[in-house]
Amino acid sequence: MKKLAVLFACAALLGAGAAFGGMFSEDPGELTVSGQAFLPDHADCDLFSTGYGALVSYREWFSFPWGVGLSLGISQWQVDDEAEAFKVPYLSDYDGDALVVPVGLSLYFNLIDWDNWNLILETGLQYAFVESSIDLYNDGSDAKERQDVDIGNAVLWNAGIEYEYMVAENLYLLGSVGYQLDVAKGDTEYDGHGVRDASFAAGYARLGAKFLF
Repeated sequence: MKKLAVLFACAALLGAGAAFGGMFSEDPGELTVSGQAFLPDHADCDLFSTGYGALVSYREWFSFPWGVGLSLGISQWQVDDEAEAFKVPYLSDYDGDALVVPVGLSLYFNLIDWDNWNLILETGLQYAFVESSIDLYNDGSDAKERQDVDIGNAVLWNAGIEYEYMVAENLYLLGSVGYQLDVAKGDTEYDGHGVRDASFAAGYARLGAKFLF
């Protein structure tokens, strides 16, 4: 219930910002909607192969070129079925996916403000709610069966760069690339046994649109 309450509160704030605009500055508010793809970093944990989802954010320029924003996302991270993420010899045949719902605050810097395009730097923190639908095969002497993998919530930090191109008075198309790191990984366990925490470190790319209000 607490998780749903937080999500509804963030969604309501995003909607209110888009509806009224100019909450923290005299400039118009900006609502962005984008699809995003993740390429997980396998340096520390190779549990996931890919991730796909969507992101909605509301942004205002409180002291141009500085801006702040609130974001709400949803993504599905697919397990690599050849993974050896937990480094336990008798655990194998990983399967399933994890639903990740990040809620975040971001800081922006408008690096280039041209006539019809912008180049914007972004960094921020996100609290990620994680719902795991992952299982694996436990070939240990006391099991020899498939068992569920539970992943706790995580805290992420991201940094990226965004290019925006104006196609109408209040409409921009945008594309961005960046990287996210684990600040606090999700506690991970199977059948009550703790294992290496799942990592959501990944490079990302986004394509979408920005609307001015």
